[in-house]
Amino acid sequence: MGRITALDPVASDSLRVISYFDTLVEGHASAEALLRAASVLTGCGVGFVAEETVMRVDSAGARSADPGVPEGGRWPSHAVGEGWYAWIERSGSAHVNDAMVLERLSFGLRISLERTHPVAIARRNLEILIDAAESPDARAAAARRLRVDTGLLRLVAAPAADSGAEPGAGSVVVDTLVGRVRARIVREGAGAPLGRLGLGLLLPATDAPRSWQTALLALRLSTEAEPVIDASALGGMLLLAEAAETSSHPQPDVEAIDRLVQDDPRNLANLELLVRAESVRAAAASTGVHHSTMQARVSELSERLGFDVRSSEGRVRLSLALRLHHLATNRF
Repeated sequence: MGRITALDPVASDSLRVISYFDTLVEGHASAEALLRAASVLTGCGVGFVAEETVMRVDSAGARSADPGVPEGGRWPSHAVGEGWYAWIERSGSAHVNDAMVLERLSFGLRISLERTHPVAIARRNLEILIDAAESPDARAAAARRLRVDTGLLRLVAAPAADSGAEPGAGSVVVDTLVGRVRARIVREGAGAPLGRLGLGLLLPATDAPRSWQTALLALRLSTEAEPVIDASALGGMLLLAEAAETSSHPQPDVEAIDRLVQDDPRNLANLELLVRAESVRAAAASTGVHHSTMQARVSELSERLGFDVRSSEGRVRLSLALRLHHLATNRF
């Protein structure tokens, strides 16, 4: 440490900050103790907000009796968890180690709150419940703690960035191969949240990983025109989607759609319209295009796809190919 101090005093101070907070975390320091430590190091008021919990200590380390949530952007802040953050009440220019203190404070608070805050505990139990890699006993215990161990439930998947998918004890954000997705439990008979989402199969809590996987597949099949997909209503399409996930072979119809979309993104909307509309004439009317113009467009699309989308067999084939296209390309 002495050599580092001689070479770079700032780096030396940063290492002391890290060591200081690491010692507190290892000793299972409370959230209030972590705030007091940050206050001592900065000489500033310090606080954090986590759901309804707001805690603050002043520049002398004394806990405030009735702290309020500061206005956004008023003080330097750092995320503690999903929707949670800590702040330092530094007026004027930031001091050299303010950012490091705030970072280590947030890290320590996250660990402390995961151990003690009801919302964080519920989120962790939900993570265990939907994780197929967890043991059945661990998932059963998580279900009991969440009080969903009896009856049926379904998992709901929604984009984490969706403003309608608000954080809370009943949901958790999961990092998936297609992006950050919010998982939420919906009990049998309860209504689903609003917004773009995939509804998983209704199953016992012991099969929650299966419900979650089908919810995620359903979300990936959704579109702006069809924002809510219920896995239980997919029928054989659910099995097809699951098979496509494990297949290493390209699907020619999906590749043809990919080429059409690359050439002109508007082709995707035209293809989806043809699946939804009762006829080519109805598709033309819904877009304000003359029937003959739509007929010519459909003929060209059919030629490039390699099958006639106007036939009943062609419409089914196109519908399946579009589903698989969305499955492969949707990101959140």
